Amino acid sequence: MIKLLAALITCVLLAVPALADERLADVEAIDNTVGQLDEAFATDDPDALKALMTEDHIAVLPFHRGPETVEQMIAGLSKTDIKQTDLSEPTVVFLGPNSAMRTLTAKFEGTYEDKPVDSTVFITSILVQDEGKWLESFYQVTTIAP
Repeated sequence: MIKLLAALITCVLLAVPALADERLADVEAIDNTVGQLDEAFATDDPDALKALMTEDHIAVLPFHRGPETVEQMIAGLSKTDIKQTDLSEPTVVFLGPNSAMRTLTAKFEGTYEDKPVDSTVFITSILVQDEGKWLESFYQVTTIAP
């Protein structure tokens, strides 16, 4: 019985680093997806945006009129000139085997529809893994005290 228990504990201990390495690779892939999304917004690239988001993606930003679909966000690209400066390192929490939540604080400065945007924000992104690729399915920006 003791040998069986020792063997079981050994198997669990050997599996934990492999799982941690897999999750680390997922965190890197998630950060890469978000980086590509940031670049697609900065360069007004609608095709890249569509490729990096789920079809049912929703975004909620404090300076928009309400939740927006991918198509509504793309239509608003020409109205948006906002620079984001990250104020914290992103944190990724896995919600399940194929879903994760990424959060960070940032500073937004610029304009939206020619109106000034200058706020400290908390950003939440929900990403899902589809056929091995991480895609953003939800994005919310909440204004917080500076």
